Amino acid sequence: MTYSYERFLNGMALRTNEQITLNSVGFETVELEQSEMDERFFTEDEFKAVPKVCMVTAISYLTKTNEDYLMMDVYDESNQNHVKTIWLKNGEMQLEND
Repeated sequence: MTYSYERFLNGMALRTNEQITLNSVGFETVELEQSEMDERFFTEDEFKAVPKVCMVTAISYLTKTNEDYLMMDVYDESNQNHVKTIWLKNGEMQLEND
């Protein structure tokens, strides 16, 4: 199982050369019902498959050049299976490897 923080560090290594530590990021985990999820982050088929209750771990980092990165990991609350990773850069959705 890949943990959210590990996924975030691996993804950020592709995006910046900055040294990132736990102390330099913001993070939060919240429980959301499917109706509270933002549909624009999912394809139609993905959204239909989103569990009724999800845990979302959000990790953010502001680079030295003021680029704001946010990664959100969506998990099925009932079994902790990873559903999807969503990346935003300056509020714009990014492909996972962008």
